[in-house]
Amino acid sequence: MSKKIAIYGTHVTYEHVRQRYWKWHYHRTGPKAGEKWYKKRVWKKTKALKRVEGKGRYEFTGTGKDLYRAVMRAHHKMPRGYVDVEAEEFLEHPEEYGEEGYWTEKTISS
Repeated sequence: MSKKIAIYGTHVTYEHVRQRYWKWHYHRTGPKAGEKWYKKRVWKKTKALKRVEGKGRYEFTGTGKDLYRAVMRAHHKMPRGYVDVEAEEFLEHPEEYGEEGYWTEKTISS
């Protein structure tokens, strides 16, 4: 028999700050004789992190043992929006469904 449990609330995650840089490039056709370099603006991630607050919800279905393990793993993996997933599948690849962070307010309902 399959059971269901939900975890939802507000959470905090950290993501890298992006910054624009000037980068030198060859012309599109490649470096041939007589062609010039040109400068191009590109986005790069920096080492600096910024704090991002958000809301999210996990909906887990599965056996009682898998649900317990998924809830324990979800304490540190914040959902990307609304996530409806099997508990066993979440336990195999939690990085696909969430990112590192912590809950500021959390409610668990079954």
